[in-house]
Amino acid sequence: MAMSNVERIKKYREKIKKDKVKYEAVKAKDRIRFNSKKQKLTGASLAKFRIENKLRQQKYREHKKKRLVKKPPPDSFRNRQSFGKALKKTNSSLPKCDKKKVVIQHLAETYGLIPKSKHQCTTVQLADKLKNDVHNFYLRDDISYQLPGKKDTIVIKDDDGSRVTYQKQILFNNLRETYELFKEENDNVYISRSSFAELRPPFVIRKAALTHRNCLCLYPENICLLLKALDKYVAGKCCLSLETFTNSLVCSTNNEECMFSSCSLCEDFFIEKIQENVSDGNGKITWSQWIKENGHAEKKEFSGNVDEAFFLLKSKVEYFLFHVYIKREQSKYFEKLKTE
Repeated sequence: MAMSNVERIKKYREKIKKDKVKYEAVKAKDRIRFNSKKQKLTGASLAKFRIENKLRQQKYREHKKKRLVKKPPPDSFRNRQSFGKALKKTNSSLPKCDKKKVVIQHLAETYGLIPKSKHQCTTVQLADKLKNDVHNFYLRDDISYQLPGKKDTIVIKDDDGSRVTYQKQILFNNLRETYELFKEENDNVYISRSSFAELRPPFVIRKAALTHRNCLCLYPENICLLLKALDKYVAGKCCLSLETFTNSLVCSTNNEECMFSSCSLCEDFFIEKIQENVSDGNGKITWSQWIKENGHAEKKEFSGNVDEAFFLLKSKVEYFLFHVYIKREQSKYFEKLKTE
């Protein structure tokens, strides 16, 4: 069967394209013929030529776009059963932990497998009154004490740009115990421990920052040192901190009879909650104590078994509770005088 004109021209062009030199020569000759034809046109014939040329270019570009469109990749799975098995295997390998699920979700969003989430984080602002209450709580005499030295100062830049010099103050307790004291006095106020720590004034320094020069009262410090050594030998959390230890010994820290060891209900709390919960009384341990010699306090280490340390702790409990109650009542009275 004879070929049509379109088929012959197509075959001719494919043959010409194989020879690059001849193909470039044919294109140059065609450009000369096209330009000479265009120069001879005038008026309506020129306008018609331009319209036809424009339509031809549009048609060419549309065909070119269709050729450049990527064909979809062939399916990796031969049938639906193989795809189902692979899906089940992958699903069983996915993590069950919430943190790992967040990582998988982030990777899927990064590589465009799922659209990125538009969730915006919102933060809850603390009330100004609460911030002031926390600030004033840190400055109370029963929470922190002021260093007396001339060099114990710190310069802080205020919001208006002015610089103010403050005398350094040291916390009596660590941040966790200070936070528990604040919660105990403010039951109806909610604030997280991290927010409470962030609101600490810059000139109020943690106790651990100046351990080499702390001048604290010997009674609570010696109790605290014994609790650190005995904590792992006592079941429960009674010896976890000085505050929990004090609360576990009495019915109420605000009751004078309890703190003066005159209450019949809590007189045996030390034996019931602490001494009877000792796991290994014969275990060997070491503990530290502040000892006053020649007017100076020195920290010394002692060694012995657990029972010896507990008997030492028991001998200090009565005066310790008395001391804590007197100190707190004095601080309350001083705070009352400040407000009046």
